[in-house]
Amino acid sequence: MGKNKNDLRRGFNKIILLRIFKIFQKIRDLSYPNLSRLTEELSYEIGNVSERTIKRDIATLKYDLGLPIEFDKRKGGYYLKEECEFPFPPLSGGEVISLLIATNLLQQFKGTPLEKSLSSLEKKLETFLSDKVSINPKELEMALSVNISYIKLKTDVSDIFDKIFKAIREKRRVVIKYHSLSSNETRERKVDPYHIYNFQGVWYFCGYCHFRKEIRDFALDRIISIKILSEQFEISKDFDLKEYLNRAFRIYKGDTKKIKVWFDSYQARWIKERIWHESQEIEDLENGEIILTIEGNTEEIKRWIMSYGSHCKVLEPESLKKEIEEEIKKLCEIYK
Repeated sequence: MGKNKNDLRRGFNKIILLRIFKIFQKIRDLSYPNLSRLTEELSYEIGNVSERTIKRDIATLKYDLGLPIEFDKRKGGYYLKEECEFPFPPLSGGEVISLLIATNLLQQFKGTPLEKSLSSLEKKLETFLSDKVSINPKELEMALSVNISYIKLKTDVSDIFDKIFKAIREKRRVVIKYHSLSSNETRERKVDPYHIYNFQGVWYFCGYCHFRKEIRDFALDRIISIKILSEQFEISKDFDLKEYLNRAFRIYKGDTKKIKVWFDSYQARWIKERIWHESQEIEDLENGEIILTIEGNTEEIKRWIMSYGSHCKVLEPESLKKEIEEEIKKLCEIYK
């Protein structure tokens, strides 16, 4: 009869599982599909596959997974002798949490061309979960929630997202009219777009800016207009995307310096609980105080440090220390 069902399920890799699930769907939904039809359908959806592979997978579905698949000689195709569902393995608690987090993260894609497809996926996941989780949805809601807050944009970026994504895939330069908040100016920039990413609900793309002669980040909601050029480009071989994205403390990547910050014993407990950046080093002092050394954009880290009020103090560099002293003086004037 073949392998034990549980052993078989554990042995399938994702590609095989997807393929046999697709075959099951086709046999269930189409009218007596034959090997030729199944091969054509599967090759279109998941890539080239042979009739021999399809035939072997049908045998797996029938004999190893016990599905009621039969071949009708008169109609020349496969069918299900009785209604049934594909025997997906039950989900573990960790897998349920992973799916809940994944569906929550789909909220990032609202206002982009992917929203419709991902909304459809979310509904399918809900259907899939309904008979795979040992507790019902109401019980699950009481037991667990995943709440990730995002900034809500006032601007619809779906058209910009679509064009940037297209330009990245085709490696074509773009000309954007971009409003910079730091300079409060709107300029035309010619850019080689490399990568789209999301930070706290805001979409950005990074790429080589021909005006600045360096790789820069651009917020999609501050792009006023965009034109895809016929000019093509190649990403520099020494560009490391992971290293570039990890360079930032939060989002800003320029003006990076090594910064030392003293935290009192009260705040040190929380600071030591987290990895704030991969560059961080923590030095323990007497009576529970610490010195945190971290690399990042000075303006960004200045805002973060000031959020802790009197529980911390910049030790180095002197320039950042003076900036914060000036900010404190301005605050004193405002609150007088």
